[in-house]
Amino acid sequence: MSGPDPSPHTIAVKVRTIGPLKALFGAGELDVTLPEGASVDDLLARLTESFGERCAPYFAPQTSAAALPHLRIMVNGRDVAVLGGRQAVLAGDDEILMLTPVAGG
Repeated sequence: MSGPDPSPHTIAVKVRTIGPLKALFGAGELDVTLPEGASVDDLLARLTESFGERCAPYFAPQTSAAALPHLRIMVNGRDVAVLGGRQAVLAGDDEILMLTPVAGG
């Protein structure tokens, strides 16, 4: 997903995940290069572009709300909901953790 060193107008972020998303991505950790000023929404669009419509059930908002109730996203250990939701702007070297809800006991 990323190439050599990012250009001055791009940022590199690290995406980590487990469970169904890890299976979908084929890895638990991805390096993703995005344009400067990219948001969480841009990251989700890039992942959908790279991994196809199989991402839609996880990344498409179920309502017009900023939160994704079927996906928990953390940026540098902070819930994206407190950072501006899908419009939160990412920075170079951010670490994004994506988790799907787990039920049971």
